[in-house]
Amino acid sequence: MTTPPRPVLVDTDGGLDDALALHYLARCPDIRLLAVGTVHGNVTAAAAARNALRALELAGDHSTPVAIGSAEPLAQALQLRHPDDPFAALAGKPGRGPSDQGAVEQMLDLARACPGEVELLALGPMTNLARALAAEPDLPRLLRRVVAMAGAFDTTGNITPHAETNVRLDPDAADQVLAAGFAITLVSLDVTRTVAAGRGWLQQLADGAVPLWGPAAAMLLQARDQVPSLPLHDPLAAAVLVDEHLALERRTAPVAVVLDDRHGHRGATRIATDDPGRPAVAITSAVDPDAVLARLAAGLTA
Repeated sequence: MTTPPRPVLVDTDGGLDDALALHYLARCPDIRLLAVGTVHGNVTAAAAARNALRALELAGDHSTPVAIGSAEPLAQALQLRHPDDPFAALAGKPGRGPSDQGAVEQMLDLARACPGEVELLALGPMTNLARALAAEPDLPRLLRRVVAMAGAFDTTGNITPHAETNVRLDPDAADQVLAAGFAITLVSLDVTRTVAAGRGWLQQLADGAVPLWGPAAAMLLQARDQVPSLPLHDPLAAAVLVDEHLALERRTAPVAVVLDDRHGHRGATRIATDDPGRPAVAITSAVDPDAVLARLAAGLTA
């Protein structure tokens, strides 16, 4: 008996690796992409919606709705990681516009319509999810699970020495989500940095003539200097959502976010064994990089 595709909602902040993850999911036969919501992060939430629409178009998807979400964090000033919007500069404008519905309302409607079925892939700050949780306290039961590219535990951050970008851009939202009791899997910098696009992987994209990504890979390969190692943060989270067996090791522990900035640690994620009331979450601690890269290349070039 054929297993039906699993319903997935994606929350994205419009970066290059977000677009790769969307392309991969749009072409994955195991996934039914219900909708995409956008949030501030790499770019504005409105720009992220344009980028998501264009990424889906490049994957051949002209119908999945894309809703604009939270324009700013819950309790701190807006900070954009890549305001120059490199994906838009590379890919151009989409041929259609976003949905009239907001991303938070879209998330709530889908979760309530299919209780216990929808999986959420969170690729940006967790502001939309925290706002949806505030409106619907039963959301942890309504969503089947959440896979989030978030956190740094035994490695340095990528926006401050202590914090990973998605968490640091809205620490309050991330802490609320981690305390709420979702069935959540974190894919942190500890593992995403082990999965990087090198020359061999880029050659597969170039040979596969993948729209946009194939020519971009070919251009990188023509560079005289050594091709840089490009960590595939969000595509790894997407791959783990599609196939949890790609995670070779997991640990389960309560996780909290540092919310004060007395020592510059705001946004750091920590194992919170000192908080007995905080629910445990799954932390992906090891993957097979070669298996993940093969899976991503096969999916993108299919």
